Amino acid sequence: MQRCLLAVLAAAAFLATAPAFGQGDAKEQAKAVAARGAALYQDGKYLDAAAVFEEANAIAPHPNYLFNAAKAYEKAAEYQKALGAYRSFLDLYEAQNGIKAPEAADVERTIAVMKDKAFLALPEVTIDSDPTGADIYVDDPVKVLGQTPFTTHLAEGSHKVQLKKGGYQGFEKEFVVRSREPLRLTFALEKIKNEGGLRFAVNIRKARIYVDGKVQAVSPFNDTLRVDAGPHQVMVEKERYNQVTQTVAVEAGKTSHIHATLFLTNPPFSWLGYVGIASAVIGAAGITTGALVFRPRANREFKGTGNHNLYKSLTYAGYGGGGAMLGIGAGLLVWEFVRTDVDSDDLVRGTDVPPVQVSTDGQGVYVGATARF
Repeated sequence: MQRCLLAVLAAAAFLATAPAFGQGDAKEQAKAVAARGAALYQDGKYLDAAAVFEEANAIAPHPNYLFNAAKAYEKAAEYQKALGAYRSFLDLYEAQNGIKAPEAADVERTIAVMKDKAFLALPEVTIDSDPTGADIYVDDPVKVLGQTPFTTHLAEGSHKVQLKKGGYQGFEKEFVVRSREPLRLTFALEKIKNEGGLRFAVNIRKARIYVDGKVQAVSPFNDTLRVDAGPHQVMVEKERYNQVTQTVAVEAGKTSHIHATLFLTNPPFSWLGYVGIASAVIGAAGITTGALVFRPRANREFKGTGNHNLYKSLTYAGYGGGGAMLGIGAGLLVWEFVRTDVDSDDLVRGTDVPPVQVSTDGQGVYVGATARF
């Protein structure tokens, strides 16, 4: 890579003694311009020197001018421009001479170094997402740059980023990179909605509603609970009441209705039960009186007599009335033991509405009693 110094110094020495020339001589004019570039380079004004060398090459193309411009850009840390000038030097030399430049291999290695330096000199950009692990596409909808979180370097100006992750909505956004300003971008990805709803009708208050083993609400709960599409295990329970369980297949975009009717497992004895007991006792007493009192008396009287007919009638009345009362009592007792009942204080009525609850953590207001995890 000594060609630069040789080219610059040789041009400076040659031009210092060059005779005057006319405006029409392009090569001589280019040499004069290049001499100014050499002077600027010697003074450390590398960007100005590079511009002047490129001006000379525009007047009369020569590989030396491009090589010197590339070296000046490299000194000025303009690595992207330097590698471009080095590449132009190689192309121009081969075009003018029909062979590759003697130092082509060294220049190619320098170009590789310039690429790395140019990349690192660009503003640092970090792209992240919530959740992480999304594929990143920047200015190219086909080439994956990496996965979030990912740090790279981008040229200043406008860019477009696209993020893709399975189960989430595709995302794209334009952003601007400014020179020497690191940039961090974090994007929230929206999950693809594949969910349905659950609505609950429970006949008692303060019953716990479980979905897939977790408490999600307490009755009465008049809102729609959003869940993923698919099968879910629903359970409704409350102390002293029977437990209701059900497997529900929730369809995407639809709402499934759950009707849970709970009853006391050990309801208190009702007044009808006591009436049943009394009726059964009276009925048994009537039958017993007819069988043990009136029938024997009827048998002791002569048939056809008034007393015989009276005791006979009383016997049948004891059998009939007692049997009827016994039947009523038995029916009431059977009803008592098979009946379903709820505590009147627990019963959900049409006027019941879900209570408004203010969270203690300051996160918001909830309608109904809900559980958050």
